[in-house]
Amino acid sequence: MLFIKKKILGYLYIFFLIMNFNFIEFSTIKAIAKTFVVSEIEVEEKYNLNFNKHKVIDRGFRKAFQDLSRMILERKDINKVINTPIEDIKKLVENFSILDEKFINQKYKNIMEVEFNRKKLIIFLNSKDITLSLPKKIDVFLLPVIVNLENNSFNYLNNNIFVNNWEDIKKNYFQINYIFPNEDVEDYLIIKNNLKNIENYNFKKILKKYDFQNYIIMIVFKRKNSIKFFSKINFDDKLVLFNKDFINKKIEDQSDINSMILNIKNKYEDNWKSINKMNASASVPIRLSVESINIKKSLKLENALSNLDFVNNYTVERFDSNEIIFKIFYGSNLKRFLKDMSSNDINIDTSSTNWKVK
Repeated sequence: MLFIKKKILGYLYIFFLIMNFNFIEFSTIKAIAKTFVVSEIEVEEKYNLNFNKHKVIDRGFRKAFQDLSRMILERKDINKVINTPIEDIKKLVENFSILDEKFINQKYKNIMEVEFNRKKLIIFLNSKDITLSLPKKIDVFLLPVIVNLENNSFNYLNNNIFVNNWEDIKKNYFQINYIFPNEDVEDYLIIKNNLKNIENYNFKKILKKYDFQNYIIMIVFKRKNSIKFFSKINFDDKLVLFNKDFINKKIEDQSDINSMILNIKNKYEDNWKSINKMNASASVPIRLSVESINIKKSLKLENALSNLDFVNNYTVERFDSNEIIFKIFYGSNLKRFLKDMSSNDINIDTSSTNWKVK
């Protein structure tokens, strides 16, 4: 009896699926009709006879667009959009709200939240030959070492000027949250014993202890007014080596410290953006089947595809009483797709040419 009931439910599901596709005439399901939200946009203006609230809101739109650009674009591409006319920016705005406003000392102040239409923004950036990176927060383990080349000494966490000032440098567009190690005598001794060859040392003993998938080994070499950053960056199992030299910078000067930290943090942000680039015009086509009788899995898959950032669009290519075959256009690599599916508790069988939901 239970088997017959499940079979009837399966046929009903297929029937309503057919009805649904008759209504939409087998059109592609768009999965990028979302928005980019930029919050905590603060705007201030003198309150006098020339005060115009519409101009203040326009300033908020521009500021939000600039913050969003820094969030989703590598720095080499930001100059291409920095002078975008306000009328073009307003065409990209889906919605906005004023979260707070007040008049203090003849000044008007407000805090805005602006939503940008993702599809329109992608088209706009494509017209300028720019590929955006999807904003995605990430926790990164940061292992910092300062090596003084003049006396062959080093600082790990204690008396490390960069560690002491690292969290003070904040920007609204930052996506990386840094996690520092704990003070540990064993870690200190490991670094000390490998100081002569520290650029080539793999730090596996320390990294294994903290068990972070994403990490940065940041080694700062100091010699008089010359400071060199050597970084081993591992994001999503992709290792990148990065060097940056600062000439005529003083580690004792607070403004120099701040500017160096901001520069390095921007470099790390760019590296993370390069991994999260979304190419809507060159999507990877993926065919994925699910048993049509398994209603729960089908709905779970459709829900995941509708919410995954890198899924540009998808269609139901074929369906019958045995299976439903989805054709998915994915704006990143297959490894990331499988990882996205796994994070949504969907396991994929890739043993044959036609992938299947387990």
